[in-house]
Amino acid sequence: MGYKECMSGAENIAIAVLPGMDGSGLLLTDLVKRLALQRPVRLISYPNEPLSYDDLTQFVVERIPDRRFAILGESFSGPIAIEVAATQPSVAGLILASSFARHPIAKQFAPLAGMLNLRWVPTRIVEAALLGSAGEPDLRESLGRVLAEIPHAVVTARFREGLRVDKRERLRAVSCPMLCLRGRFDRLVRKSRLNEITSSHPNCQVRVLDAPHMLLETHAAEAAITINHFCDQLG
Repeated sequence: MGYKECMSGAENIAIAVLPGMDGSGLLLTDLVKRLALQRPVRLISYPNEPLSYDDLTQFVVERIPDRRFAILGESFSGPIAIEVAATQPSVAGLILASSFARHPIAKQFAPLAGMLNLRWVPTRIVEAALLGSAGEPDLRESLGRVLAEIPHAVVTARFREGLRVDKRERLRAVSCPMLCLRGRFDRLVRKSRLNEITSSHPNCQVRVLDAPHMLLETHAAEAAITINHFCDQLG
């Protein structure tokens, strides 16, 4: 695992894309292709290992572009993107999609993550939580394949990290412009978590799409337009 870079002919600001819980980025192919029409895009996929947020953040830092860039964190990866933006001077913009600075579930539920195995959860329930009524059959099929390939130990580790994380103070250390994308029909990340982000970073731009949690996958065209426009403003 590492990164895949898509290049455009333009000299626009680059963007590093961090995938959601699956860590592979395979479901973000459409978004990446659309972004790459206007700028260099580096998709950083994670090792299929039970790593902590600190470990994953270091993994990302070692693979970020060697130029000014925006960083996009989807869902689980939002806290990683926040930390990178707070510490790396080359980050020109921070984008959070369906994400959070503090997980919506209380920390005391973290031990329950060890009992979770996605293979036990009916596919229709997973699809309903992530895609709602959106998503073409091909996307639903791809989602099932990707989730089936994640080792149980990795899922457990990532859920535990998500349930413990609190990056609200680190978010206050982010000085670059910021954009939040939220799905109006997101069933996983509550609107209150967006409010926490905007409270910590009052100048954050917010765009709400008529989309479920996986808005980058179900509404790739609309998301890419919004993200590219934001990046264009960064100079």
